[in-house]
Amino acid sequence: MARTNTLRCVPGAQPMLLHSLVEFDQLIHACLDAAGASSVLEIGSESGDSTKRLLAAATARGGGLWCIEPAPTRELEQMDAADDAFHLVNGLSPGVLEGLPACDAYVIDGDHNYWTVARELAHVAAQAGDGDVHPLTILHDVGWPCARRDQYYDPDGLPAEAVHPHTWELGVVPGSEQAVPGGFRGRGSFAFALVEGGERNGVRTAVEDHVAAHEGLRFVAIPAVFGLGVVYAADAPYADQLDALLGTLDGNPLLERLERNRLELYLGVLRAQQDVSELGLRQGRLLAEYDAAIARTETEAAALRSEVATLRERLDRADAPIET
Repeated sequence: MARTNTLRCVPGAQPMLLHSLVEFDQLIHACLDAAGASSVLEIGSESGDSTKRLLAAATARGGGLWCIEPAPTRELEQMDAADDAFHLVNGLSPGVLEGLPACDAYVIDGDHNYWTVARELAHVAAQAGDGDVHPLTILHDVGWPCARRDQYYDPDGLPAEAVHPHTWELGVVPGSEQAVPGGFRGRGSFAFALVEGGERNGVRTAVEDHVAAHEGLRFVAIPAVFGLGVVYAADAPYADQLDALLGTLDGNPLLERLERNRLELYLGVLRAQQDVSELGLRQGRLLAEYDAAIARTETEAAALRSEVATLRERLDRADAPIET
């Protein structure tokens, strides 16, 4: 899940919530090896860790890597300048896909919403041409929370009819179709559709609609680290290898339980953080009220002291002897 805010236990430590496509690195490269993919197109680079590995694998097979990233890091720009096999495309998918060469494989981890993913997949299918098999396609975020719920980094950049009612403030939790206060949320970095499910909503929905519209495709969904999807042609020369590699992982119930457990634990941490934050705010309000009460008391005491002093002066004058 690109550009996700994650908690860290200590500075420089592993993120508390695993979220990157890098976690599937070994499996992804086994798929690319099986397909003999020498040319690869990556959509969404994030930190660039996955990009460097994809580039190394592509060049080892005598090919190259095209990388679409709307906010490239300086490291990516340096890679682009230093390596002729690396081609950085600074822009937004799917708009910048036109004009790029057809590739053997596609790794998609960009904007996690139906409209974008559906058009990225349509572009991939169009690259096959007559008689060629559908290119190997690997996608992140086919699991919760983006499987059946759109996520938007820039909803204003999409056609109005492609964008569901959404929120930047509310979050999402497993089992709730409606967005809720708290939960998993972008804290301003991305928005979620207010409601989960329905037509044209979510990454997995886009993949399933694509597979249904193209005969002879297989779709494997691995339920871990927000879900890895692999789409390939059943008649591809490497299909049997992928079947053997991915078969036991597809919808694996143990992985589903582990994923559900890690998300529940992480959401528990978020709830604890929220509770601590609310307690801090409450403490701040109570301290402010205490300070204000002290200030009022001191003001009232000063006024009483002044009044007492005035009364004493009057009494002193009243008790003074009368001169005759």
